Amino acid sequence: MSWLKILVSSLALCLTIAEVIDYSGFSSFDSPTVVFRQKRETEETRWLPTLPPDYDLDDSENDPKNVTTEHIYYNMTAVSGDMTAFTDHYMNMTQFLTQKNVTGNFTHEHLMKAYRKAAGVKLKFNFPFYGHELTNVTIATGGFLYVGDQTHSWLAATQYIAPLMANFDTTSNNSMITFGDDGSRFIVEWSNVKLRDDPNAGPFTFQLSLFSNGDIWFVYKDIPIPVANISDVNHPCKLGVSDAYLFNHKMKIPTDATQTSSKRVIHEYHRISLNGKEVVSNAVVILKALPTCHGFSDCESCSNSSLKFFSCTWCVPSEEESGFCSDLDGLHRKRQDFVEGYCSRPKDKVCENPSKSSSKPSGSSNSTEAPHPDAVVSLSTESPKTKSEMDSGKATLTYGKTFVYLSILFIFVFVAWLYYAYNNPYSWSGQQLIKYRPSKWRSPANQVRYSASGHM
Repeated sequence: MSWLKILVSSLALCLTIAEVIDYSGFSSFDSPTVVFRQKRETEETRWLPTLPPDYDLDDSENDPKNVTTEHIYYNMTAVSGDMTAFTDHYMNMTQFLTQKNVTGNFTHEHLMKAYRKAAGVKLKFNFPFYGHELTNVTIATGGFLYVGDQTHSWLAATQYIAPLMANFDTTSNNSMITFGDDGSRFIVEWSNVKLRDDPNAGPFTFQLSLFSNGDIWFVYKDIPIPVANISDVNHPCKLGVSDAYLFNHKMKIPTDATQTSSKRVIHEYHRISLNGKEVVSNAVVILKALPTCHGFSDCESCSNSSLKFFSCTWCVPSEEESGFCSDLDGLHRKRQDFVEGYCSRPKDKVCENPSKSSSKPSGSSNSTEAPHPDAVVSLSTESPKTKSEMDSGKATLTYGKTFVYLSILFIFVFVAWLYYAYNNPYSWSGQQLIKYRPSKWRSPANQVRYSASGHM
């Protein structure tokens, strides 16, 4: 029954938010309770049907040092070899933390002299990441922020903002992680951190800035070696941002059709990876947030919106829940609600009062679904039953009653036979009862039985 144990162990993923996290389990992205589905670096840019290819944009100043690429959710501009740009974007953390409106610290006590540790920090503003507003981030010693809704041991897998994710630690005397928040900008600096598996490479110093409008800055002060020379054997080496959604897949237990188990799978739906050649000393990378459907808070503005990369639709998961604006494919953190609310199906009246709707739309051959693997998986346990399903249920109930009646009749006949055989020992039934009486079933006390084994 080992398969049953594995299935039972695949129930709900227990993800507990804690202030301090040890993410040493990064090397294994899958576990019996959580599975990661990621976009691999070797895949082409068009890895999902909703994403057109990235392409270069004309820089406003026609500066050959600036390269801007559009990534649907962000415009990414990389600037290298320009000290003016570096000076404009780099923040002196000592001066920043002395400002009256800034809260933060020169270091977090749990990130000092630490390795593969992470600590949660609450922001003073709502930070829109891929359109989703965040109020908490997790700072990791490995050169990145984890920005998922729930924490776990695989922080480096996805849902990250990584100016330079690598096998860093803060055990050296002058290594520190400094952070500050002025209410509209949150800055983290990894200062003089060294690679644990290559300490002779020298100290790295770089900054990350988050802005209330969703923009992200990566500022690199000291990068002593090329990023291509950084090993990813003991820790992932990543540059950029990634987001994913958590989906609760429900499955029936083979041994009990009335029971279901669930497996929570984290699907990465978008990633932006920087070119390692752009990450050098005094370089700057700017991720300019682009409008998404999540920026619309009411049905009218959502339905009438006109965005470059997204067609928006208003989604109301159920009569008890408030609606939200979504892209037509539902690739975002609310995908569970999007799928179970049948939000990908066409609607006659998009902005009608959901309370007037009698029920969720039933299955139809004319309905269209998004061309995404999750879209064809039926996960809702409350979906309306068809007539054939109801008839099948009635037939199953009838068969069950018949089986119970036959079982009772068999037991009654067997007991009557035993009674007759016991009282008529010279009859054929009585002789059979004597021949196969229960006392004959026991083995002699000095006889030992064993099961054959392949190890003999």
